Amino acid sequence: MPYIECHIAAGLTKARKTQLIRDIVKVTHESIGSDPKIINVLLFEHPADNMSISGRIHGEGNSETGRGVEKARA
Repeated sequence: MPYIECHIAAGLTKARKTQLIRDIVKVTHESIGSDPKIINVLLFEHPADNMSISGRIHGEGNSETGRGVEKARA
């Protein structure tokens, strides 16, 4: 009975979160053969200010790439 935790930045619409859950269940079923009825997905939303992606904190640019967290999330 797989339990999959997905930590994401807050802000996705309900429709996008629903599709994300469906996609995770589908990929898990295809990958390991579990019955979709027993695949459990937990979404945890976090404020962007509480996240660091590739060592960059929300709102801070990166001189090497010019990308901040908000662009990495797109």
